[in-house]
Amino acid sequence: MSIVRRLSLLPVLLFLLTLGCAEQSEEQGKEKPHVRGIITDYEEERGQVLIENKEDGGVESGPIWISLSKNAELIIEGETVTVSLDETLVGRSAEVWINGVIAQSYPPQTTAVKMVIH
Repeated sequence: MSIVRRLSLLPVLLFLLTLGCAEQSEEQGKEKPHVRGIITDYEEERGQVLIENKEDGGVESGPIWISLSKNAELIIEGETVTVSLDETLVGRSAEVWINGVIAQSYPPQTTAVKMVIH
């Protein structure tokens, strides 16, 4: 294959790579929450809420303590707020996106990067 033919394929390859990356970032924006369920307890000292985690289909996977990361997005009833977690949230449903690290304690503990409370 000549150099001219090889170079003519370069724009096509770059286009395909760009298209693939755009689809991936669009999918990441629609990612399902890692934790969802009812807030059952609040720990004031640590600023954590305990959520009875339910997987898709309503299957319970056990409780998990959730705290907010420093730059976490907290949305309550559709509004982004700057308040911290408190006992008024007990009994409400929540969806949580995490940074991927879960402490292997019982119950497990993790930090939210985004929390939506209904």
